[in-house]
Amino acid sequence: MATQEVFTRKSSGLVRVMSPFSAFVYNVLTMGLIFPWVFLQAPAAFPGSNLWLGILICTFFQTFVSFAITFLAAAMPRSGGDYIFQSRILGGATGFTSVMSGFVIWILQWVALSGWLFSTLGLAPMFLSLGVKLNSPALLNFGLWCQSAAGVIVISVVLAGFTAWFLVTGFKNYVVVQWFLFGAVILAFMIVLVVLAATKTHIFAQKFNAFMAELYRMEGQKPVGDAYNAIINEVKATGFNVKPAFSLLATLGVAPIAWTSLQWATYSVEQGSEIKNADSFNNQFWILVGSLWFTGILLALQGYFFQKAVGQQFLVAASAEYWPYTEVATYTLGDIQPFPSILVMAISSPIIIILIGIGYMANSFQVTCNCYIGMTRNMVAMALDRTLPEWVSRVHPRLHTPVNAHLAYFIGSIFWILAYNLIPVWGTWTLGVSFACGYVFVLSALSAALFPYKAPSIFQASPGAKYGKLVVWVGTIGFIFAGAMVASFIFVEPLGLSFIAPGGWKPALLVILIILGSYFWYVGTKAYHAKRGIDITLAFKEIPPE
Repeated sequence: MATQEVFTRKSSGLVRVMSPFSAFVYNVLTMGLIFPWVFLQAPAAFPGSNLWLGILICTFFQTFVSFAITFLAAAMPRSGGDYIFQSRILGGATGFTSVMSGFVIWILQWVALSGWLFSTLGLAPMFLSLGVKLNSPALLNFGLWCQSAAGVIVISVVLAGFTAWFLVTGFKNYVVVQWFLFGAVILAFMIVLVVLAATKTHIFAQKFNAFMAELYRMEGQKPVGDAYNAIINEVKATGFNVKPAFSLLATLGVAPIAWTSLQWATYSVEQGSEIKNADSFNNQFWILVGSLWFTGILLALQGYFFQKAVGQQFLVAASAEYWPYTEVATYTLGDIQPFPSILVMAISSPIIIILIGIGYMANSFQVTCNCYIGMTRNMVAMALDRTLPEWVSRVHPRLHTPVNAHLAYFIGSIFWILAYNLIPVWGTWTLGVSFACGYVFVLSALSAALFPYKAPSIFQASPGAKYGKLVVWVGTIGFIFAGAMVASFIFVEPLGLSFIAPGGWKPALLVILIILGSYFWYVGTKAYHAKRGIDITLAFKEIPPE
């Protein structure tokens, strides 16, 4: 009787071309130094919160998640990291359902978001600011187009298509280009940091007022003489407290918002088969934990200097105007979105504006890249296990890239981009993205806590075995923390996916439907292969081929 082949082939076809330090940089860029959520949402959502302290609290507790996954990454250095960890420890049904629903499908939302980031954090503010500074209606109008629905769609589709093509040419090409992306991002971020640190609040108010007056003039609107205080007074008039006292409880509310960025500190595990010396525990520690603290400290510094430069009242008022926490009769911010980088552009010279714009576009492009890189590698791992069609796993023999997986993901991303920008209710229905991506990390932390018990042979052969049951402790703490973050998206109304909020059942329903669809796909695939005499559960007892 012939022996069943456990995997669809004996080699993944992927090659190790990324150094550990490149993987460190990859995680830093994936966490998104440019992501504005915590600075936009937290001040009004959680009055009295301290931004930089909330970010550091999140960084501290996320350390347990990253440390726990370090044990798994060094033990199973294969692409499709979270899927491999969970399917080998928690079982194929859990691993496939979790990663297919929470990552592969939901990260299509991040492809759409990265196009929006490219448009609204890079191109639009750069041309808007240059248009005002250089008194150029053409530049101003192009900036306005870039942040319009049509502009975002065109830019997003072009960006997604170019990214898919670029990554197909070879992962080694991305590794080289990533250094230029990192340089541009760090330069832009440090410029923002330095400008914020050097700007007094009254100077910011003067420059902001001058910028807004010129912007209003060029748009043919009646200028607002003191836009800075007008924004504060508009929000005050609604009864919203723009100068709340410090609250530790409110500061803890910052953590889940910061976690939407910092949770990605372990994302490099998705291409474990392409990282050199990925079986080294020390390498994985510095990649997953080191990148977390590097990013967390920089974001905390930005939070501190941003709050100091613009002033507490303006920070809260701008947040309240941007997010739907207040009903403001007049909206003085106009076409300006109060992101740290955009406000710095508004008060800076043209050369500074260009450098910041390039840096933020570079990070947005990298976010698009990491969506494709991570998810196509998960798809390859699933296909090797036969939970997806074998066609998906095919890797080009010369380019060493999963061409078919990239094509499939690009097609899916076009649908998501169009829906995100053209369907008004799509934004509400997809509020579950942070919850969905988050439960993948919850289950990976749980996998680490159960590692010595559920996969003892793999654990004993791993480099982390010398630390005994430390993995159990850090995994358990990481599981509790990540679980609390995910639960907050359900039970804390300002965070979006709340079952208790009016209409909260809509995003929750979409999350549930995607989970059920992924689970039934697994059940159907397992039954299909069983009829052909293939037991796909055998794959979950072994580490996949390299």
